[in-house]
Amino acid sequence: MPYGSTEVHMSINLKDLLGVAEPPERQHAQEPRSAILQSLENPIGGKRLSEVAKPGGSAAVAIDGTMIPDLVRTVVPAVIEHLGTTGIPTENITILVGNGDRERGSTSLLDVLQGEFTEKGIEFVNHSRMTKDLADVGTTASKTRVEVNSRFTSAQVHVAVGEVLPDAYTGFRGAHSTILPGLSSRAAIEMNRSRAFEEDVAPGVIDGNPVLNDALEAARLVGVDMAVNVVATPQGRLVKAYSGEPEASWRQAVSELGDSFKVKVEPNADVMVVSAGGDRFDFDLYHAVWALRGISPIAKKGAPVILLAECSEGLGADGLAKLAHVDMLGELKRRYILGAEALHLIRSTLRTNEVVLVSALPGRLTEPLGLSAAKTANDALGMTTERRRGRSTLVVTHGCSTILSTS
Repeated sequence: MPYGSTEVHMSINLKDLLGVAEPPERQHAQEPRSAILQSLENPIGGKRLSEVAKPGGSAAVAIDGTMIPDLVRTVVPAVIEHLGTTGIPTENITILVGNGDRERGSTSLLDVLQGEFTEKGIEFVNHSRMTKDLADVGTTASKTRVEVNSRFTSAQVHVAVGEVLPDAYTGFRGAHSTILPGLSSRAAIEMNRSRAFEEDVAPGVIDGNPVLNDALEAARLVGVDMAVNVVATPQGRLVKAYSGEPEASWRQAVSELGDSFKVKVEPNADVMVVSAGGDRFDFDLYHAVWALRGISPIAKKGAPVILLAECSEGLGADGLAKLAHVDMLGELKRRYILGAEALHLIRSTLRTNEVVLVSALPGRLTEPLGLSAAKTANDALGMTTERRRGRSTLVVTHGCSTILSTS
């Protein structure tokens, strides 16, 4: 099962294995470059870049920092090639990696891009939660003051690239996620995420989702000229691209994908094992715990849950430590700081299920949260099964990006 940049192994007796829930197989595009170029030349609900760009002008291309490097290697060259046809020289292009919801911001994707394009004179910017060079582009109807990286707003042409997949906050990620949270200020992210306590905020839920509506409005305020919403296999191979106006192209992607993100599972497992899905999801606990949100509809009361998440960057949000002593939802809302919504998820899960965490985090950080800890996946399985009569085990390999269903 995915764990950080590697994987962990667990030995389960076959008679106890209820099932393995994995993302469905998808046929990848045979000509990915052509698929991306075709989507750029035939935008959904928006103008072609040739209608927006001026010869000799400048362009900023923002990329969601959680995307798999192999997928970025496929998409970005095609976007740059297309920009070249509009008369924008490569030396006038800036590529920004949006890591706004990370404390430090991973440089791995930036390293990949620099290796591919440095010789072409392209500039690179890594945006993290602590970036200070920001531009205020307005306020959403939900009163989120949208501040984003000024290197993006100062360009003449704005392109945002994101992957469409289930998301605990916005229902589905997409190019809008590259703006908020990707390129946004800490304050904007906190205001947006403070709405995550509401019932309509869940993986796969888009109707009435206040976090999603806020993020889509932020993309409009920034003035994204071309959103590139891509669908890929878990290995990062392009399936299809939907380009155009941010909301229109994203909604068509979600509509055409339909139920393809759903995985049917057997209910009533005695033990549940869930991996957050590897280093794009489990770099810190703040992001990894949302794998629990995905399994909550199917978890049997009293069934222990083993969560596999490396968390090499620690907790990931101040609220997980500073508010660990707070139990009441109303108090978490009143004292909200980033991480309070993840803490509420942990508390809600622990009311019905024990959670055993397999991670690199020290006990002094996990114990105040009420999480049990194990050094290895097999140790965790032993802890949970030795005291149980029923041992039927359900394994979920990509908990943060899979929507589980029993029907």
